[in-house]
Formats: sequence, structure tokens, C-alpha cells
Amino acid sequence: MKVESHRQKEAAMRYLRAVRRFADGVLSQGRDAYGAYSTPLFVDGLNPRSGEPVVWRVEGQTWTLSNLASQQVLLRTLDGLSALTGESRYRQAAEEAQAYAFARLRHGRLLSWGGHMAYDLERKNSVYAPDKGPVHELKCHFPYYDLMWRVNPEQTMTYIDAMWESHITNWDNLEFSRHGRPLEQSVGHRIWERPYPHLPVFFTARGLTFINAASDLVYAAAMLHHLSGDDKALCWAKRLQERYVEARDAKTGISGYQYSRSVLPGPRGRGDRAEHQFGEQLLAHHPTEATLLVSRQVRTIVARSSVNKLRLAERLGSAGEAFGRWASQDLLALAEYSYDVEDSSFHPILTNGLRLTNLSLDRSGYYGARGERLAPMRAGWEMLWPYLMAYRLTSDPRFLPYIHQMSRAGGLDFGQPPEETPAGVSSDPLELLCLLEWHACTEEPGWLALAAQSGEQILKERFHYGYFLPSSSHRYAKFDALEPLALLHLAANLLGRAEVVPDYPGSSAFFGSAYEDLGHKIDNQWIYGQRLLEEGGGQNRDL
Repeated sequence: MKVESHRQKEAAMRYLRAVRRFADGVLSQGRDAYGAYSTPLFVDGLNPRSGEPVVWRVEGQTWTLSNLASQQVLLRTLDGLSALTGESRYRQAAEEAQAYAFARLRHGRLLSWGGHMAYDLERKNSVYAPDKGPVHELKCHFPYYDLMWRVNPEQTMTYIDAMWESHITNWDNLEFSRHGRPLEQSVGHRIWERPYPHLPVFFTARGLTFINAASDLVYAAAMLHHLSGDDKALCWAKRLQERYVEARDAKTGISGYQYSRSVLPGPRGRGDRAEHQFGEQLLAHHPTEATLLVSRQVRTIVARSSVNKLRLAERLGSAGEAFGRWASQDLLALAEYSYDVEDSSFHPILTNGLRLTNLSLDRSGYYGARGERLAPMRAGWEMLWPYLMAYRLTSDPRFLPYIHQMSRAGGLDFGQPPEETPAGVSSDPLELLCLLEWHACTEEPGWLALAAQSGEQILKERFHYGYFLPSSSHRYAKFDALEPLALLHLAANLLGRAEVVPDYPGSSAFFGSAYEDLGHKIDNQWIYGQRLLEEGGGQNRDL
């Protein structure tokens, strides 16, 4: 037993050395040293071979990007590294960046960050996507509110209030816009005092009530309750989340991606985009944006929104029980009607249960061009992870068949003892998180040992030049990488200190803007998907 404990500690120290090396690189190469003066902010990423920061080119300008909303996993990593090592400088750097943002990165009472806004470190000013305008947008960014509250509770409270105030356009039915603009005058905390007539769902609206944007609103208000004890904020968080419950199909229990019908502005006045594109083709089923789920939307509901609700249930205890129940119901309904055990894929679907796989599009539109076919999506570790979380929190045996099948399709078998599962783990940090979840469910030491093997694969395949990249041939390292946080969780489990590392709430941060004259681009693919012509080396011998 002592030998095994010593081996676990040695392995934990190895992972901590890698994360510390990454964090040291971020602090030495990634902090703002641009323009007329320095700030505590970080660039979003860099070329690890040259140290050159990630830039964005638009309308003749070059922005040295710092988008704090796209650095929330990084802040969790820095905070968790201090918690495990006792070295306060990592946590201090995270807190200094957040404090500076509260002081200088303002968009009214909001923050200048998110899907379409950022900060240019060279000119020391806020910038925004010219094709979107100066709008505040969070879509499954899930800020690290614990750290924000620790830095400045009053500013955190002000930001969350302003976020709801700027995005909610009709409090009677909770219509909202994913694009928020700061209002000229604050109504203060009276926003939580409003009456709620609880009008029916499927109303006609200009705003697109996407669940990815709603999930950030729900998370913010629920975390405000968790941090401050504000019960009214929690009440509104539940009201907004319950809109999707009310929009479920009565037979299948499947929630839609939104709970309103769209009236989009523009010369074509095409209205609801699903109805426009599929209204005639699927006439008998009356498809709308509130009832049509293509694969990427199933992914958001399962791997983003459900994970976040489960995290809230875990953090809030009895006060968050409804979030866990709603997430579990969504996961089971989609598993029954959208998941196919034969190919371990989630299929595009209407909320009434009709599968749309391989449906050839008769018209071009939002969901694709004419002649394209709607395709399924392999489940993968990202989709398995929330099923594991739900099982750990509920012990509901209905999750087990899906857990066993998805894990088998991924090359492991959570239906067998760990020593009998097929050999071979990958470098996917989500596989590592799945192994840690299953270890927490079963308390079998063998699953933790397999998690350690996954950690080794991450170091072998994704740790290069002191940073984490999908491969050695990728050009840029994104600081908001999941790998170092996953390795911290692994190290903490090996050391018996799992509770000290901040959780990962399933976030998927991005920045989207016009790029030169090439149209709208997303940094995750356009910047961080770039590869070199020749592969480089990893330089991990000292770990």
C-alpha cells in the first residue's frame, strides 16, 4: 500500500511539474508587454516556438488579442495550481487580471469580453467584431465567478445584474437576445423584484432564445445566489431554465434549442428559419427552430447545458436539485430517441422523436445548402462525460446502458472491471475526466490507474515547448486549454485532494469576428486549428 501511495505521489508530482511549466510560460511570455505600458492581462495564446502572440486582422488593424472570457479555464488552472502547490503567485496573477478587468475592461456595467468583444493589448482599448457591433455575448463561456467574487464581490454582483438587465428584453415571458447592449440607466437589484406572469412558451419573438446563451444567464444568476445568498436571483435562474422544460415535447420529453418562434429582421422577412427551410419538406411535423435539433445542437444540450446544470446541482445542494433533475431528464430523453447504440452516435431529430439522419435538404438556409444531408455525430468522451456525472449524482441505473455502450465505442468498457477493459487510452483530456468520474462512481483504484495512463498520453502527445497543443504540428497554443486543468484534477485525485481544484463547467469559449476580407471566422478553428508544414518536437524530457 505504501509503495502504491509513493507511486501515486510521484505521478502526481510529474503532472504538477508539467502544469507548473505551462503556467510559468504563461506568466513569463503571455502577460501584457505591448503598447505604451504593461497590464496584468494575458494574451489569448501564442506561437510557442517564437513567442509571438495571437493577433486578429480586420479593417486594416492588427489586434493583439486579450479576451478574458476566453481565459476562464486558464484562471481556474492558475487558481487550482496554487491550491495544490501552495505557490500563491499563480492565483495572484489570475486575481490581478480579473481586478484590472473590473477597473478598465468596461462595456457600461458589463465587461468588454465574450464572443464578439475583446481587448487590444497594443492600443490598450476595447475592440469588437465589425460585422456584429459592440455587443456582449456569452455562449457557454461560464466565467469563474468564484474568483470574480473573491476579487470584488460588489463588481461581480453589478456585472451579473447588468448581464440579465441587458439581455432580457421581456421579463413577462423571458424573451432575451444573445447580444446584449448596456442600458443607460441601472435599475439596480430591483431587477430581481419584478413580477413574473409566466406567459406560455412558443411565443413569437425577435430574440433567438438559444439555450447556449441562456445557460450563461442561468449560471450567472445561480452562482450569484451561491456566492451572496440572493434567493431571488436563484428564482429567476430557475424560471429561465424552466422555459426549456415547458417547451418539451409531451410524448418524448425532449427539450428544444429555444422556446420561442423567430421573427428575423431583414429584407426577406423569412421568419422562423426551420419553418422556412423545412416547412414544406416536413409539412406533417410542423418543424420550427424550437422543435428541430441538428447534431451540433444536440451536442450543446448534452455536453454544455447539461454539464452546467449538473455542476449547479452539485454546488448548490438542495437549492439546486431542480437543475440536476432537469439535466438528467434531458440526457435520458435524448439518449432514448437520438442516440443509436449501433454506431454510438447522436442523430439529428425533431423533439417529437422523428430522426432526420441523411435527410437531403430541399432548400438552402440556416441548416445547410440544398442537396446537403443532415448527419449524425459520434458520441465521444465529450458526450459520455455528462452521463457519468448524472449517474454519480443520482445513482439512477437508467444511465448505465448508455455509459457502457459509449465507453465501449471509445475503446474502454465501463461495464467491466478496470483490469478487463481493453488496453489503450488516448490523449483526449475529456477521456481523462471521464475516467476520473467513473473512478468517483465506482471507487475502483484501477480506473484511477487508467486515468494516470491517460495523463501520460497527454504529456506525450499534447505537451510541446511547455504549452498544450492538439499536436506538435499545430502553430498556436491557446492558453484556455483543458489539458492542464484536467491534469490538475488527476494530480489532486492521486494526492487525495480532489476537492481543492476548481471544477470544469463544460465551457466552450470562442471569439468570432470578420477577419480581413475573408468573412466571419471563429478563433478556435481559424487560429488554433492552423498547422505547420513540418512537425516539431515536444521537449518533455525534464518531466
